[in-house]
Amino acid sequence: MLSLKRLRPVFMLAGFFWATACNSEAEGPEQPSTCTEEACSICELSHWSLGGASAETDLVVAAGQTVTVDCSIEARTVTIEAGGRLMASRTESSRITLHDNLVVRKTLDYGTPDSRIPASVTAEIVFTGMNDASYLSTPSLFTPEEDARGAIDTQMVVLASDIGLWVMGDGRLLAAGQPKRAWGTLIDGAAPGDSVFTVDDASGWSVGDRVMLTPTVETSSGIDYAEQFDEAIISAVDGNRVTLATDPHFDHAGCSDCMRRGEASNLTRNVVIRSADDTAHAHVMVAERGIAQLDSVEFRWLGPEQCGGPARRAPLYFHQQSDAAEASFLRHLSVWGGQHHSIVIEKSNGIETSDLAGYDSYGDGFSLWYDISACQHNCMDRAVSAPQRIVWDHVLAAKIGVDERENCGRVNHRMTAIAGDGGEQTGVRNSVAVGIGWIGSGENVSGFEWAEGGSGRPQAYTFTNNVTHNSRATGAFVWHNGAVEQDSYTDNAFWSLSAFGIHWGAYDNAFLFERTLISDTIEASVGVKSIPVTDRVRMIDATIDDMRVLAYVFVQERVATFRDITWSGAKSVGVTQIQDPCVDGNENDPIDPSCVRVWLRFEDPVFPAGMLPFLFGETRNKFSVWEVRGFNSPDYADLPADFDLYRRDNEVAGGAYYEPFDAWLVPR
Repeated sequence: MLSLKRLRPVFMLAGFFWATACNSEAEGPEQPSTCTEEACSICELSHWSLGGASAETDLVVAAGQTVTVDCSIEARTVTIEAGGRLMASRTESSRITLHDNLVVRKTLDYGTPDSRIPASVTAEIVFTGMNDASYLSTPSLFTPEEDARGAIDTQMVVLASDIGLWVMGDGRLLAAGQPKRAWGTLIDGAAPGDSVFTVDDASGWSVGDRVMLTPTVETSSGIDYAEQFDEAIISAVDGNRVTLATDPHFDHAGCSDCMRRGEASNLTRNVVIRSADDTAHAHVMVAERGIAQLDSVEFRWLGPEQCGGPARRAPLYFHQQSDAAEASFLRHLSVWGGQHHSIVIEKSNGIETSDLAGYDSYGDGFSLWYDISACQHNCMDRAVSAPQRIVWDHVLAAKIGVDERENCGRVNHRMTAIAGDGGEQTGVRNSVAVGIGWIGSGENVSGFEWAEGGSGRPQAYTFTNNVTHNSRATGAFVWHNGAVEQDSYTDNAFWSLSAFGIHWGAYDNAFLFERTLISDTIEASVGVKSIPVTDRVRMIDATIDDMRVLAYVFVQERVATFRDITWSGAKSVGVTQIQDPCVDGNENDPIDPSCVRVWLRFEDPVFPAGMLPFLFGETRNKFSVWEVRGFNSPDYADLPADFDLYRRDNEVAGGAYYEPFDAWLVPR
């Protein structure tokens, strides 16, 4: 075989280095190997201009050609040019191993819902030879002198250094294996000595598949309450009843209608896009006008990691496609064993996302992302640039750790498992985040998040029937200003967490949580930090352990109302607050911006026997007040139904000091 030198020049562009593949110093063929007929077998040597392929061969599928992958073969690169088609055989198992990039500019066909890869056949695309540390990534490009009011699009360029699958131009990534449900909830659990469990839907699950079970133990069980995952191989399936070849190491609770129950995820598919092993990690990029139509596909060991990056690299990344992404869909995927994210969608609209499982990775798991690097929190084009018409539906994010930051440590910075706060008609429903922050925990690590960055501040938004459990994290982290009054967030549950069930932050918003269940959180069920931007009730019909008022930032002009809240009695005190003294402010001024007053209203609260309902104590502002209406507690039956609580030294007329609450109590 002839050889020549491949040169890889490096260009400077707007302060960042970019690499592009031409001809390099590495050994390689003099020219790419091309298909010599309209229809070729990739494994038939006579069909190729250079007599086949090897780890040093660049294969090209030209316009008008169809190439079938029907065996195991290696190549350095594969390029599908505009008008070309590379397809996996439906009758023969195949594996193509790439030592460099696979670039799709027309059609990569590894199955469609109408022409699937059958269960008797496996089809794999494998990448090898990567080096996570060598990825150049695609960082945002802007200068401080530019107008910082709008996000700035970033051109996507295929980089030889960043080995992976690139869907560019009008490329189409089509992949569909045997239909298989990605995950479900445990109706009947498993445990050591009990290898049989029942899941609510085991459609397509088969003997030999690898499954994962999520933790369900209480936080008091020990420091590993967020790490008790099990993996095992299926030995038998009878409907939704599954038998494992080996017993689990941990208890995994199951029930048909209760809070504390786990999940089971099937990680195995017969169509696989993966890295060769877990020592280095390729990626999949969909950009420009490319589409990805994926059903029952496995993404394994993808997503390279560096300290603080690499930017715009993930197991599956959609890059700034706007409405060109509408034809894409993601169904029944397993994405596991990577090092950086699960699926990221940036400025791309209308993608169907349903029944997805992401497991064992780091960084934001499933993310609708909006690039604010040019304008930070002052971006004015969120309605255009944030992803729209995408709802994460039946998504499982499991065992997601904090990624490495610039100091190469997994520090406690903001990170979320499922970020659904995009533009209009976005959100999350029927989804679970579990084992979040199992490495690198903190109250800013969360199962779900509404953040300044990445948010389109939409009016049409969905957040319903979601769960965060068994995580060293907060269940839902609210850090969102100026929100319109969206539909209420309904039927969500947060339990067995190291931080808060809901950490309600930012300066003002108008969210309403309705029918919420929060239990077994180490910090508090609800941490109230934000102030209301409207008179809308904050929370209705919830069962919680406790509530803690955190340090406010801005002056509160409206009362924050919590209605029909039932306290479980699991904590000794129902409602308390930070009791720090006023510093550098005037505690006698009700609108002092440094020592902000707290103004809460509890309508029809219910407290069980044995629980102290309120501990008011010292506050930064003398005029803080909690209004209580319809009070219900068997231990305090002598109190009126309606009263206000003030700081003990704010002796409002008609009241008296009430020692149990450490407050001045005024009947109303």
